[in-house]
Amino acid sequence: MYISQLSIQGYKNTHEKSNISFNKGLNVLLGENGCGKTAVINALRLLFREPESTYACSPDDFYCSLDRTHAADTIEIDALLTELTEDEKITFLSWCNGDFNAHLHLCITENQTKPGAMKRKYWGGESTASVFEEDTFDRVECIYLPPLRDAESKLSAGRRSRLAWLLKRKYGDHTESLVTNVAKFNDNIVQNEDGKYTEIQEVKASINGKIVQALGTRLGQSVNLQFSETTFNRIIENIRMVFFPLSGETDIKKFRDLATNSLGYNNLLYIATVFAELELIKDSDIFTILLIEEPEAHLHPQLQVKFIKYLETLADTLPNAQVIVSTHSPVLASSVKIDRLIHLVGKENSIHSTTISQKDFHDTNDDPNHYSNSESYINRWLDVTKSTMLFSRGIILVEGIAEALVLPRLAEIVLKKYNQRQEEPMRLASTLDEMGVSVININGINFQYFMKLFGNFQGSTGPNIPIFCSGLTDRDPGKDATEKVIYPEKNTEVASKNPIVAIKDEIDSNRWTRLFVSPLKTFEYDLATYNPKLLATVLKSIWPTPNGSVCTELDKIIAKENSYSDMSLLAKDAIYLYEHIESDKIGKGVFAYALAEKITDDFIVPDYISNAVLWACGGKLL
Repeated sequence: MYISQLSIQGYKNTHEKSNISFNKGLNVLLGENGCGKTAVINALRLLFREPESTYACSPDDFYCSLDRTHAADTIEIDALLTELTEDEKITFLSWCNGDFNAHLHLCITENQTKPGAMKRKYWGGESTASVFEEDTFDRVECIYLPPLRDAESKLSAGRRSRLAWLLKRKYGDHTESLVTNVAKFNDNIVQNEDGKYTEIQEVKASINGKIVQALGTRLGQSVNLQFSETTFNRIIENIRMVFFPLSGETDIKKFRDLATNSLGYNNLLYIATVFAELELIKDSDIFTILLIEEPEAHLHPQLQVKFIKYLETLADTLPNAQVIVSTHSPVLASSVKIDRLIHLVGKENSIHSTTISQKDFHDTNDDPNHYSNSESYINRWLDVTKSTMLFSRGIILVEGIAEALVLPRLAEIVLKKYNQRQEEPMRLASTLDEMGVSVININGINFQYFMKLFGNFQGSTGPNIPIFCSGLTDRDPGKDATEKVIYPEKNTEVASKNPIVAIKDEIDSNRWTRLFVSPLKTFEYDLATYNPKLLATVLKSIWPTPNGSVCTELDKIIAKENSYSDMSLLAKDAIYLYEHIESDKIGKGVFAYALAEKITDDFIVPDYISNAVLWACGGKLL
């Protein structure tokens, strides 16, 4: 059994019903701040009565429009649990519908007679009039780990200690031996029959003597010194955890208190007690929901990877457990398979979710040497850098390092000119960072693999992540041994040998994806046809032989002041610049870095690059 779908309405920003689909085992919720991750987690806590939390629904949790003209008077949270075993169908019968899927509902309204107090109504199945057995909740356990965990406090001795909770589960009804042994130890201290506790008895006698001296025998009280807690619960609640800083240490005396440990490791110790608890109940008939917010807290990247890998394995090996994690970490996002990911986007009135496992990438290619599996490709290539796309408001996919380095500066020029043409409500932010747009270098032209996350083409089907995604590429006419390289002149267009260009129309037919293709040759060549003087100036500044023939030719280009009456001469100079930028003596990356530092606001950005920026930012195209 597992939660396959959650529906929320009237809660937080969900005026419209928001549906989130989940997978078996591990689920990773991700998206930018404010997308609804915490709302989903807290809705599950409310529905399944997470016991350890002090979280309670308040009037502020009801949906209210931004203009304060509309507010919800009811919160509705529903969960569908599917793939019940035969035993579970019997156990959760009062929650089941006609298909024997468990359907749990919660309706929350404000108590009109007690302002601020909430009324909660649970029911199962399809009808509010159906018989509902409260005891069924005993077969569900919801465990929640908050984002700001006070691990030291949770592991310290006390009634609410996570360690005490774990030990109570482990002992179950078999508590007699522990209580007996502690009581026997107390008796030994009190009786001191073997003379091992003489000092304790002497201190006790001294204290009692002083009480008699001060108050007399009639008003005074006598004391004894012992371990006072001899009930099972109090014994367990006073056990504390210590740690050994040296891995593999066998001397039990070389321990440290948790107060001296790092926040990260204390968090791991705390989480380990939760995992140990799950291990204890893995063979039981209790369905366990583990909710973890921001497991990356206080963990360096390597520990984040190890942790999420273990969590993934744990979720797969516990048949009666489901794990739901929310994260802001691209490290975690890139460390699990994409079919574990659930992408959230916060709308004004709802939460839009995309469960990647429901996506059919439908990759086919007749060429056996062609890499045709999009899902596998993304799993392999979705590293920490590329996974930032999953936390962005817009994405620009580029071929290489040169575009990645220069594009943010070009975007500033594009956005500035755009805002000069627009009235205030339609203006955009001034930089890609402010827009929340990421430039992703995919190191090639395999745009389709990534873009299938945001659109359907080449037969792919299923939900798409609702984020504007631009692909920025060139025509790449080719330069094989039998064909002379074609360097088209400015304002002309040539046939393309770039295979992604062949499916541009399919990509562009989607709501969220667009491919922007150079009408010329390459990124650097395009920039050179519009800005030859600046590119020549930058190239000269980093060329390794300043007194050679190359710099002489660059001086000639600089002297022309971007003034060309003959387009063929412009094309010739652009060719010269491109070939030397790409040479082994410089390299595209080095040149791009130098160029980005010198670009001014009068730099001319080709239209296809401008449109790629505007699309990702949600602006109107040129």
